[in-house]
Amino acid sequence: MLQKPPAQTSASWRNSHRTESSRFHLLAIAAGLLGLMSLAGCATAATVGEYPNQQKVIGKSKSEVLACAGKPVNEQTRNDVVLLQYYREAPVLEESQPVGKSSISTIRHGCWATVVLTDDRVTDVRYRFAPPSMDASNDCEAIFDSCAQ
Repeated sequence: MLQKPPAQTSASWRNSHRTESSRFHLLAIAAGLLGLMSLAGCATAATVGEYPNQQKVIGKSKSEVLACAGKPVNEQTRNDVVLLQYYREAPVLEESQPVGKSSISTIRHGCWATVVLTDDRVTDVRYRFAPPSMDASNDCEAIFDSCAQ
C-alpha cells in the first residue's frame, strides 16, 4: 500500500525545487549576458590602414588638394598646422542589399577624411569611418580619386 508523504516532506521538496529553479534561471541569465558580451566584442572598430589615394595626396600643396578634392566641409588652423576635413557618405544604392525580389537596408555609413598640412604641404591624411564598425575606406578614397591622377 502506498503511503502519502507527510506534509513536511512535500513542503521541503517544493522549497528545494524552487531553489533549483531559481539557480537555473540565474545560470541562464548569466549565460545570456556572457553571450551578448562576446557578440559585442565582434563589433569592434574597422581597421584604418594605408590606402593608395590617401598616400598619393601626401606631399601636395593646399592649392593642389583644393583643386582635386574640392572645398572641404571644415577648415581649421592650429598654430602652423592646417586641417581640411572632408566627408563622403555612401551612395543610396550601396545602402541596400538585394535579396530575392526585394532588398534589405543596411547601415548608413560614410567616411571623414582629415588632411593635415604643415608649411603648405600635406603631411598626413587620416580616415575615420562613420560608424566606426563599418569599413568605409572606399568612400574616403573616392574623395581623392582626382588627386591620384
